[in-house]
Amino acid sequence: LKTVSDPVVLLTPGTPQNKALEWLLEEDKAVLCPDDFSCPRYPAFVQRYVMAVFYFSTDGGTWNECNAASDVCDPLEVAKANANCTVLANGIDVFRIDVTQGTDSWLSPSSECLWGGLACRNDTLCMDRIEFEDDGLGGTLPFEVQNLTELRYLIVEEGTTSGTIPSEYGTFRTLHILDLNFNTLTGTIPVEIYDLRLLFQLDLNDNFLTGTIATEIGTIQFLQFIQVEVNRLSGTIPEEMGNNSFLRVVEFFGNQLTGDMPQGLCDLRNDTGGGIFRLTADCDAGDAFFCELFRPRLLH
Repeated sequence: LKTVSDPVVLLTPGTPQNKALEWLLEEDKAVLCPDDFSCPRYPAFVQRYVMAVFYFSTDGGTWNECNAASDVCDPLEVAKANANCTVLANGIDVFRIDVTQGTDSWLSPSSECLWGGLACRNDTLCMDRIEFEDDGLGGTLPFEVQNLTELRYLIVEEGTTSGTIPSEYGTFRTLHILDLNFNTLTGTIPVEIYDLRLLFQLDLNDNFLTGTIATEIGTIQFLQFIQVEVNRLSGTIPEEMGNNSFLRVVEFFGNQLTGDMPQGLCDLRNDTGGGIFRLTADCDAGDAFFCELFRPRLLH
């Protein structure tokens, strides 16, 4: 685990990493062997450790649901905690990949794939989704999540999660959705995020993010949905966004952006042959520009 977390932090009492390590060694009833590669990308114990770090980093124990049992070694307490967990990682998946999921409490003896808000691919048991909305998550986002290399959905919204977005999150090979809206995140949008070549949705609105929108955003070929409204972003909207030809929803309002809306982005509106049906931005101080275009009819 010293290759997953900073060794000093790992061995420092009271840190999320040390709490996860102590739980794994002293309390976890799921005994995993170092050579268990149920997920072929990394040892099984790494995935379990990372999810425990996530739990302690985001103030697990104070969530609205799915908190660990008061005694994770007591079957009766675990059953009681399981009864207070209804969170499912069941958002729409256009690829319809079969997953294993459940509503067990966190740090329970069951597979972490069955803990509420998580889902693993059936074919590999690699973590596929972390999905929480309005469950009271706080704390900070741990960089160790980067080790879940097959993750496709990272959704932690409507909580009090603070700190910065780890630049390491730009290393995910298959991430489709990064949704961290309605939290208290600060700092800049890491330029590494624009290396997520399979990203469809970047949802960071209603935080306290600063800095600029980097020109590298134009390299996310399949980006369809970007919401960065109600932050403290400055600078201009990059001309390179005219390269994001799959865009459908684009929200910029409630920031400190300046300059003009790039013509290349305007040309992607669906009233000019493109796909954007919602485009918002601030025009002048105190005013907001809102453009609701022709919304596509939903097929049933």
